[in-house]
Order: sequence, then C-alpha cells, then structure tokens
Amino acid sequence: MLWGVISDIHSNLEALEASIKTLSEQGAKGWICCGDIVGYGPQPNEVCEKIASLKPLHVVSGNHDLAVVGKMDVSWFNDYAQAAALWTRDSLTEPARKFLEALPARDVADTFMVVHGSPRNPPEEYLLTRQQYMDNLAGVKVSPCFVGHSHLTWCFQRDPNSPLGTKAQLLRDGQRVDVSESSGSVVNPGSVGQPRDHDNRASCGLYDDKARTFKLFRVPYDIASVQKKMRDVALPELLVLRLSYGQ
Repeated sequence: MLWGVISDIHSNLEALEASIKTLSEQGAKGWICCGDIVGYGPQPNEVCEKIASLKPLHVVSGNHDLAVVGKMDVSWFNDYAQAAALWTRDSLTEPARKFLEALPARDVADTFMVVHGSPRNPPEEYLLTRQQYMDNLAGVKVSPCFVGHSHLTWCFQRDPNSPLGTKAQLLRDGQRVDVSESSGSVVNPGSVGQPRDHDNRASCGLYDDKARTFKLFRVPYDIASVQKKMRDVALPELLVLRLSYGQ
C-alpha cells in the first residue's frame, strides 16, 4: 500500500488540503500523521475533522495537541506558541477536543511505526543529530519510524561505511530513499503547516510499504489566505509572517 505521510499541520487547513490532494494523486490509499495537528494556525477544528476523516489512519499526538487539551503545561512553550495554544484551547469544539484527547503517543504497525518527537520521548525530544538517532535506535521497533516535531526533513539510517555507523541527510523535493527494515530508518517528512527549512511550501511524503521506499514532496498552497485568517483571529503577527519565509 502507498501511505501519505504528514506531520505538524498546525491548524493550517489550506496546506493540509493541498498536501492530501497531491499525495492522493500520487496513489496514497492510507495515511500516517506524526502529530501536532493543532497549534499556531487559525483552523484547529476543521483540521481535526479532516484528519479524522482519513481512512485508514495511523496518527499520534504531538506536544501542541497535548498542550491544548491540558495534558502538557503551556509554560513550556515560547510566548508566541503559548498564545496560539491558549487561543486554540478556547476555540476547540467538543468533537475536536475528544479526537485530540484520544491520540496515542506511539503507533506501531507491521511495516512502520509513528511517534511525534522520538521513540524514547515522543512528546518532547527533537531528533536532530546522529547521536540522538543512536540513542533512540533501540526504540525503533519497525523500520521506518516516522517522526515530526522539528519541522525539518531529516532521514537517519544505519550506515556501516560511516565512521559513526550512521547516515544523516536532509531530504529534498522529489528525493526517494530506501527505508528497508535493515536500514533502521527514522524519517521526518517535514511540516505541512509550518515548514522551517526556508522553503514555504508544505512538506509531506509518500511511503511504499511493499518497496520500502519514502519519497518527499513539497506542495505550494495559498499562504495569503491562511495569513488573513490568522490576522482575523488576532494570532501573533510573528506566526503570521513566518509562513511566508518557511522559518
């Protein structure tokens, strides 16, 4: 089966719909979501409804999802993220709240697993270095392990030819990588709703569970429309502006 892989949507409905459309056109029949469905953006309820409608779906909670339902202290966030989380908390419908409250920290399937940040600390740890990858490798029960949280398109793998025995690479638009069981791969598809690699297009991917490959896609969407909605509900201007620059 081909799986659409998305993460860190952050209440950005336009980016989510554009990503789903692209991945569906590429043949996606199932869906993997690495969390942070809400936070930052202006349409948390619509995004929760859209994610919940995807079938079959493997989805986990992110730190913003936990914060808006009171399962994580928002004081852990910076001022801008905290303001958005509190606005989101006040804006959630009951169905959206129940959906977020029910999300697990981990999801382990036959041909992949899903966490938000890292296998050993799903809600909080950023997996950004080869040392962090090595420290988490024992927790990779199935390869690939899909993660989010950093909003960056990392791929970490075992590599016997490297002095450290690992390989790390930032994936680019259209790049395909082998994520076979023996590779011990940890893959971050980047952020749908708030990329931070200076490319303002939504970031997502397609996983082929037969060939064990992952392909990255960058998807343009109507950023100005999202920014207007953010301003209409008085979300912090910094969060509005950063969408233009992918940072």
